[in-house]
Amino acid sequence: MLRRVPLLLAAVLGPACCAPPPDAAPGVSDAARSAPPPLLAETAQFDSAVARAGPDAERLEAEAAALSARAEALRARAAALGGPVLPPNTRGRLEAAVP
Repeated sequence: MLRRVPLLLAAVLGPACCAPPPDAAPGVSDAARSAPPPLLAETAQFDSAVARAGPDAERLEAEAAALSARAEALRARAAALGGPVLPPNTRGRLEAAVP
């Protein structure tokens, strides 16, 4: 009977500990409900920002191409280094020497 007390407490108190308190959810105030919707910026401001970013985008594309070429060169170098460390005849001699 006493072994079941912790299980009973966990079953009863577990769901109560996981639920948020009822007053934890913030409500929308009356001032927020009656406020006008926010003003949106004109799209011309965004268009000018995109136009100013054009040269940066071209520079980034060129850098991306250079970075891709460098990554490919590093992959080729890694593939060249991926061979055996010891030549097969040397490895065979070493393995034969170990009892």
